[in-house]
Amino acid sequence: MAKKRKKKNNQMVRKPLNKKNGLKVFEKKMYEFLRSKFPNESELRFSPMELKIMFIYRIEVPNPVKTEGQNVSSSEMNQIGHLIHKRLREPILLHDGVWYSTIELGLLYCYFWGMNDPKITPQRRMELWQYIGSANNISLSPGQIAEYYVAAFRKTITAISNVRNKIYSLSLRETYCDPKNPALAFGQRICVGYARSKKINIHGKSRLVYRFILPRINDLPWYGYIIAKDVEEIYSGGKEYLDIYIQSHALERMKERLDLLDEEALNYVIYESFLNLQFMVLSGGYVLITIKLFKCKVGYLVANIIDDDFVIRTFLFVTHATTPEGDKLKEICGLGKNDVPYWKIDRLSTFMNVDAEQYPKLSAMFEEAGCGDLFKLHNEEFSVEAMQTANLDGLREYVLKGRMEVEEPVEN
Repeated sequence: MAKKRKKKNNQMVRKPLNKKNGLKVFEKKMYEFLRSKFPNESELRFSPMELKIMFIYRIEVPNPVKTEGQNVSSSEMNQIGHLIHKRLREPILLHDGVWYSTIELGLLYCYFWGMNDPKITPQRRMELWQYIGSANNISLSPGQIAEYYVAAFRKTITAISNVRNKIYSLSLRETYCDPKNPALAFGQRICVGYARSKKINIHGKSRLVYRFILPRINDLPWYGYIIAKDVEEIYSGGKEYLDIYIQSHALERMKERLDLLDEEALNYVIYESFLNLQFMVLSGGYVLITIKLFKCKVGYLVANIIDDDFVIRTFLFVTHATTPEGDKLKEICGLGKNDVPYWKIDRLSTFMNVDAEQYPKLSAMFEEAGCGDLFKLHNEEFSVEAMQTANLDGLREYVLKGRMEVEEPVEN
C-alpha cells in the first residue's frame, strides 16, 4: 500500500470545491454584480456552458493561517480574514463614473474570459460586449488582477500593524490548480512581530520612542533605517545606517491633527509614507517627511538625529509655521503663531465638505502657499463618526483685514 505524501510546510493545498454548490454561489454573485453595475432593460442570462467557463477563472481568497511557530490565535486570524474581505469589497477603481471594488473587478475578469472563449459565437460575444458598455476598456490581465488583490492584502496588514503593539507580515502562497480548474487562488500565512521601545534623552528629559518596523508582503517585517549618506548635511557620525525610531508625541500629534482618521487609517498613512518615502533636509538639523492622503500633501513628520538614531519627533500639519507651505502662508496672509490653531486650520476636519468656490480668495492664497491640495480633499470619505466645524467665514474676514504679526515658529 502506497504511503500518503506529506504536505510541505510552505505549501498550502486548496481542497477541491463542490462544483455544484460553488457554481450556484458564483452564478448568484455574477448576476448581482451585473445588475448593480450595468442596469439594462432586459436582464442578461448565461447558458450553463458560459457559467462553467467563467467559473473556472474565479478568484478565491481563503482565510489566512498562521506561520508555523507563530503565536497567533484563531480569533486573531479570523479577524484578519474578515478585514481582508472587507478591504476587497471597498471601491478602488473609478471608470467612466462607476466605482469598482477588487471583488467586482474579479467578477469582471471572469466575464472577460467567458466572453472571449473560442466556444462563444461571434454574435453572442458581441451581445456580451455591448451589455457592459465602456467597462470593456478596463484592462484586466492575470497580472493586473493579481496586483489589485495583493494591494488589498498589503493595505490590510499596514492598517492593523501598530508600532506600539504588533506588526504583521503576510506570506502569499500559490495554491494547487489543475489545468481543468485554473482558478486564481491566494493562500496566506500570517507572521507577527512585537513592538520594540526604549527611552532616549531629549533636551534633558527621558522620552519613550518606538522602533519603526514596516509590515510587508512575502517578506519579514522591515526594521526601518535611513542611509547615512542621504542625510550627510546633518550627520557626521561613523554609522552607515541609522535606525528609525518614532516618538509617542508624533503619534499623538498625527491623531490630533489628522482628526478624521481612525486608528487603522492612521497606521496605513504612516506606513504608506515610508513605502513611498519623500523627505527634505532643513538647514536647522531637521528632516521633514512628507505625509499624503489621496495623493494630497497634508503635513510632515519631523525628525532629527539623536545619538546616531533617526528619531521622528512630531507631526506638523501642512499649514503650520516651520513647514515650507506654512511659512509661505504666513507671508501671504499674515497669519501669526497662534492664528493657525485658533482658526482650526491645523487639522484635517476643517477642510472637509468645504467648497473652494465658496471661498475663492482664501483658496487662492492657500494655493499660492502650496497647500491648495487641502481643498482637493473636499467630500472625500474618511472613517469618522462626527465632523468638526471651523469658522472659515470668520477666517476669511480676518485675513482680508490684512492683519500682520511676526511670531516665533510653532513649537513641536
